[in-house]
Amino acid sequence: MIKLNQKVTLRHLQALATLAATNSFSRAADELAVTQPALSASIKQLENQLGIRLFDRTTHQISLTTQGAVVLEYARHLLNTAANTFGDIEHAIGTGRHRIRIGAIPSAVTLTAAVIARYNREHAEHVEILLQDMPNDALLAALHSGKLDFCVGIKPTDVTSLDTVALFEDELVLIVPRNHPLSGAKEVQWRQMTGEEIVMFTQGSIWEFASAAMMQHGLAASRRYQVVHSESLYGVVRAGIAIGVMPSLYTSYLRDDSLHVAPLRQPTLKRKVVLMRRNEVSRSHWTDHCFKEMRNDLKEANHWF
Repeated sequence: MIKLNQKVTLRHLQALATLAATNSFSRAADELAVTQPALSASIKQLENQLGIRLFDRTTHQISLTTQGAVVLEYARHLLNTAANTFGDIEHAIGTGRHRIRIGAIPSAVTLTAAVIARYNREHAEHVEILLQDMPNDALLAALHSGKLDFCVGIKPTDVTSLDTVALFEDELVLIVPRNHPLSGAKEVQWRQMTGEEIVMFTQGSIWEFASAAMMQHGLAASRRYQVVHSESLYGVVRAGIAIGVMPSLYTSYLRDDSLHVAPLRQPTLKRKVVLMRRNEVSRSHWTDHCFKEMRNDLKEANHWF
């Protein structure tokens, strides 16, 4: 067990994070507006306190050790949390409202925003909610680094450091134009897409999620049509130049008579959508209250899917 004889300060952690980002004592010292000897002393003090070596040093370069990389993750989280806290204190003094940072995968933004709107109506005088959308990998990184208080996303494989609440399962569906032969189908099997130009998102987790089923049936995502947004995918399908595969969450609020949506079967692919936060982080009353209220409201929305 590490026993700290002196206090590890934010200055020590900032020195670690800056040096890791620049891989240069001279550049890190310039960014921090300190001398190189002062920076070296901060890193040495931190290493002595933790009882480990944070960096491997050679004549011409430095690199994080394995243990240093572990410490860096926590350091970045504490630094982001501190920066948010100081800004939030100033904001709360000026407005009387506590800030809460929430993230969501793009397909869950509409649902998350609807729940936030309900929360705002009841608690706007006490709370200001900031909402960001980003791919699931970025969402998890932002959560771990302290840039988000909690988020709505796809359940990761490793949840040991997360408090997760299962919300619902989101299955893959097929999108076709109304004049397509499959437009009358209540459900479609993957093999029925043989020979079709299939458009999917080129960013995010969808390809990885669907790849096994695609390869099993000799299917491949289109190389001719590359999209990253839902409206772009709808546009390609409306034009009749491809059919689309996407999560059902995107289509929950779709009101377009020119498009037909059908669940994909054999296999049925479902991803678990969860509400997540770091489980070891101390929280304010309002952050904890908002998490619990959103948990309840989002779970109630399960019957929509």
